[in-house]
Amino acid sequence: MTTVLAVDLGSASGRVLAGTFADGRVEVADVHRFKHQALRDGARLTWDVETMWEQTVIGLRKAVAAHPDAVSVSIDTWGVDFAPLDADDELVGPVRAYRDERTSRTLGEFRSRLGDREFFDLTGLQPATINTANQLVALLVEEPELAARVASVLYLPDYFAWRLTGVKGWSRTIASTSGLAEPGAGRFSDEVFERLGIPRRWVGGISADRTVVGQCSVPGLEGLTVVRGGAHDSACAVHGLPIDEGKRAYFLSCGSWSVLGAIEDAPLMSDAAFDLGITNEARTDGGVRPLFNITGMWILQEIQRQWEREGTPTDTDELVARARQCPPAAAYFNPDDPRFAEPGDMQRKIDEALAAQGAPLPQSMPEYVRVIIESFAHRYARAVGELTEATGRAPDQLNLVGGGARNRLLCDLTASLAGITVVAGPIEASTFGSLLAQLEALGELDPADRPSVIAASASTRVHVPQAR
Repeated sequence: MTTVLAVDLGSASGRVLAGTFADGRVEVADVHRFKHQALRDGARLTWDVETMWEQTVIGLRKAVAAHPDAVSVSIDTWGVDFAPLDADDELVGPVRAYRDERTSRTLGEFRSRLGDREFFDLTGLQPATINTANQLVALLVEEPELAARVASVLYLPDYFAWRLTGVKGWSRTIASTSGLAEPGAGRFSDEVFERLGIPRRWVGGISADRTVVGQCSVPGLEGLTVVRGGAHDSACAVHGLPIDEGKRAYFLSCGSWSVLGAIEDAPLMSDAAFDLGITNEARTDGGVRPLFNITGMWILQEIQRQWEREGTPTDTDELVARARQCPPAAAYFNPDDPRFAEPGDMQRKIDEALAAQGAPLPQSMPEYVRVIIESFAHRYARAVGELTEATGRAPDQLNLVGGGARNRLLCDLTASLAGITVVAGPIEASTFGSLLAQLEALGELDPADRPSVIAASASTRVHVPQAR
């Protein structure tokens, strides 16, 4: 019997879970959860990393108290964001959030240094203002005095791993989201750093996942070995997918951000891949994930926050259940419209998008939720078709994981619109994948046995296409 711990930090909440491996299956126990959010600091949008750190340590201490035999821990987060450190390893200003508007202001400067197609050819990623590369250019252009103090840059999961161990590193799966690495993220691209004017000394070398970072040095947690169990949450989720032998699956990780992709051995670098907006990110086990980044449940979360600020409490499960009783929406919107990427009056933005089509506006909260969910499902269905065109191979199923797997209406509509069987779950896929990767790194689980362990451990639900 072996117990390992996983810390999963999302853009709205964090959680610490324990996984105990025995008799060919992993039993997962929920230990600690907490909420956090991006904060406005004047004109800047920042992350409260101190709250995330404090709650992570609280959760790990709870986990060790409940599971004194725990041997390791891994941390995963969303992609692209980073902590800039000075020569004394102190933060250089606040940790900025990827939705901060500064990258929109400096996009022209970025493109003057590196064109969109060149960026794709050098990195395998689509040009996007959220990329770490764009954020670092914005830092250099808008805040040169702060940039001059930077000695190193750590992606968020590597930053928290460093705080646990004192060991700096740059994990492959998270580096693959940055726009600073070569396609497949085997190493950083010196040409990208040079062309963009980003100091190469800010990062070291890329480390493979399923390797050891070091021993934890936080008081009370010294018995834990810190492991790179897949630093990027979507990579962790893919690592824990329940896929039957011989089946070809696409995956949809649906949380605040949605990621829909395929499982491949090598990056997709064709003209068609670029034209379709495919970006290539790394898998925990060494392969790649050609995918689309799609604005996700953030839109639903943000409109709920708006309603609550206006004095109406909301419950997601209740709203989705009531939305199922609403008639199909008269129209839907494109979740990737830039207006939905930033905080603000989300109900007004939806109204504007629907009004531009001459469509009637929703008249109740459930009707807004129905429109949002249908809009997601249409976008996912379109992405499945586009990915099939790029890979040349249609999938047998779509594995839907993350918080969206709880949303039965979303799963049903996606299955029907895409014409594909949707396998929903496990809901906690990112932490599940992290737990499995740690067991593999420690030699407790043979990677060849991972599919059978997933089959014995994961709870899933199947949604088949229905006529509309």
